[in-house]
Amino acid sequence: MVDREVFDRRLAGLEQLLRDLRGLARSGRAQFLRDRGLQAQAERWLQLAAESVLDLANHLISERGGRTPESYRDSIRVLAEEGVLPEELASCIEAWAGLRNVLIHLYLEVDHETIWEVLTDDLGDLESFAAAVAAAAGPPQGPQAAAGRRYSKSMS
Repeated sequence: MVDREVFDRRLAGLEQLLRDLRGLARSGRAQFLRDRGLQAQAERWLQLAAESVLDLANHLISERGGRTPESYRDSIRVLAEEGVLPEELASCIEAWAGLRNVLIHLYLEVDHETIWEVLTDDLGDLESFAAAVAAAAGPPQGPQAAAGRRYSKSMS
């Protein structure tokens, strides 16, 4: 059985990271590409957002009794197989697992132009993911429940 309080805390953490990342995007492209501090913040917060997605996916898979994923990307595939994520969204979220791997393992080769594009074009995928897993998990519980309620309502 999954600890729902942990799930809700991860969901609230993802919500905060999305707000933070959207704030970085307001800096503007030129400023972002010039400022190594902003780039470092974006890299770290994107890594944490991707980790949150994978944690949420694995919590939900465990709770629902789905097959054991063979990789991070496969965690997202399992959610698609279980009907939690639409196929198109699952494909987008699988790319986040790839971004996580780049940020962790190929950190010296990060293309900040690509990171800028993620900040300005792709954060909505994470919001859609959060809404889908919140709806699949059912009513939120515990002190972090506000994030779960927000995402559950957006799916209605």
